[in-house]
Amino acid sequence: MRQLLRFLTIGLPALGLTLAAQGQAILPTQPLSADPGRATTAASARAATKVPGRTTNAQLGTTALALPFFDDFTLPLDGQPSALRWLLTGPDYPDGTGLLVNYGGGGAYVSNRLARDPLTRGTVTLDGLRANGLAYNSGSASFYSHTDTLTSQPIDLSGVSAGSQVYLSYAWQAGTLAGSPGTSSSATPVSLTLEFLDNVGRWNTIWTYLGANKTTNFRQQIFPINQASYFHSGFQFRFRSSGNQSSASDAFGLDYIYVNSNRGANDTIFQDVATSRPLTSPLRRYASMPVWQYNAATTSELNPALTATVNNLTASGNPLPITWLGTVRELTTGGFGPATWASGGRPELAGARQDAITGDASSAPLASSPASRRFRYTLALQTRETNPLTLANDTTTRDLELSNYFAYDDGTAEQSFNIPAVSTGPISYLAVGFTANQADHVSAVQLAPIFNNIPLSQGGENYANRSVTVAVWADKNGQPDATPLATATFTLTNPIPAGQTFYTIPLATPVPVSGRFYVGYGQPAGGQFLLYGLDLNNQPAAASLFYTQNSTWTAATPATGGSPMVRAVMNNNVLATQAQQAVNTQYSLYPNPAPSGTTVLVNGPAFRLATLLDVLGRPVWRQPTAEAGLAALRLPASLPGGVYLVQLTLPDGSVATRRLVLE
Repeated sequence: MRQLLRFLTIGLPALGLTLAAQGQAILPTQPLSADPGRATTAASARAATKVPGRTTNAQLGTTALALPFFDDFTLPLDGQPSALRWLLTGPDYPDGTGLLVNYGGGGAYVSNRLARDPLTRGTVTLDGLRANGLAYNSGSASFYSHTDTLTSQPIDLSGVSAGSQVYLSYAWQAGTLAGSPGTSSSATPVSLTLEFLDNVGRWNTIWTYLGANKTTNFRQQIFPINQASYFHSGFQFRFRSSGNQSSASDAFGLDYIYVNSNRGANDTIFQDVATSRPLTSPLRRYASMPVWQYNAATTSELNPALTATVNNLTASGNPLPITWLGTVRELTTGGFGPATWASGGRPELAGARQDAITGDASSAPLASSPASRRFRYTLALQTRETNPLTLANDTTTRDLELSNYFAYDDGTAEQSFNIPAVSTGPISYLAVGFTANQADHVSAVQLAPIFNNIPLSQGGENYANRSVTVAVWADKNGQPDATPLATATFTLTNPIPAGQTFYTIPLATPVPVSGRFYVGYGQPAGGQFLLYGLDLNNQPAAASLFYTQNSTWTAATPATGGSPMVRAVMNNNVLATQAQQAVNTQYSLYPNPAPSGTTVLVNGPAFRLATLLDVLGRPVWRQPTAEAGLAALRLPASLPGGVYLVQLTLPDGSVATRRLVLE
């Protein structure tokens, strides 16, 4: 019922919107019901189904692992846990009982974007979302049961005994940046459990934490592996979570998992200095911006306080001298770098947590270039450590893209938000403000919808497509003007196409802007709400978010902070001439929108060839030679839904362009 109420309340008018401190509208936030940032790997697709009595070779390594076993999840940077140490993802969640070596589920997710104050860079999260980012159960907002599992590859303990003093230790956390797991009860199980596999295939419960509606810091736990039944060649351990199966609301984090012999019951102190929180944005105002807007800046757009944090996991003793080096290099073809943006050193106190290291990104200026570019910023520690297991966590990175869009977000959502539904009145809008360094044109708006796909009776979308209106506004006295410069209406297809996080919604004609401007989206009165992605690891610039209800703009902020994933796509002042617009309007398409695989008819003068372009201008289909110039465009059924441009090459070599929506 707790989760059901969460979903129902976001469909109601938000009575407290105008009662927030300092006159700010508070935008409701919700746990993720889907996470497009998690992609199923090729290995996941090969995962096997459950087979009673054994775990299949498709999931097991070819040879059992030897001690020590260690993972602090510094790799992969984002995705499923390493198959060298962990079983691959299966299609179900585990049985967890009886004399069966069954394995299903998986779904644990490695990243440095969900944990609160992690011990080391990279943690693994267990929640109600599968490895592909979809909920375990989209049929109900209030169903609680098994969710993610994290199961080790077999470890060969046949050569050790109780006298070998084998222990497993790990750090765990209840909750994430997005909030805390709920309170566990017999009706709503919310828990994290550790189990050991014995020599007859039985999973034995070793430890369980019951959700208590609170977020904890990371805590160390250690248990002996000291029963004779565990000393076999196929020993495994696993963590299982349970909670709400329709969202990431009931989540747990794990880090620093270590199994070895010759340990003691208090062996949870490690000689390790590691990076922790991710690097902040290399840009001082944005997470990304158009490359030509970067070039046009009169003062540096680079962040003078580019920051990450480090932890000294040694609990006591003398301070440890460390040094660091921050560098940047280009990942695209320009060949820039490496250049240094930070260097220094200090004694790191024992037990230090989230100790900031800051450098000046503007001390390594990026040379101007007309082409889109991508850079990698790296902060590397020199800690004089000799343990190869912990060296990887001494380095952290963040990529910067200078492309064709303004964004405050980094492209991944940790939570979702919405503008509240209202029963009557004009359309309600959310607007996000940006500042152009030179006059430009907004060609499109990007949005990252989060479809929860639960029944309408519980406040969901019920797998329905949704219509959205985007808009562009000029600035008036530090907030959006009352009347938009332009609007466009678009159908968001549900579900989001695989591998896609954002929908790009083009404007019929690029909108000229200069200085401060705003882009955003609107929701009609009486319409169903829709959630959008919220990035909790990046914050928008001050006074950048506004919400209008009954045509009055109010400064806004999400209830948990963070950046709404709303982006402004620019085109560097490319605007069709009036003559070109006149040519374009001679043609129309029918049907439009059109189902994928439908034949689309072109009405208008003769043309030589039709080409279909995606929103990035890339050709995805051309008329076959035998059909060139025919008015009937037989589009392939394999084209995913979305917005396209039909480019018609005319007899004189000029072109006409029309917008086409495929559903």
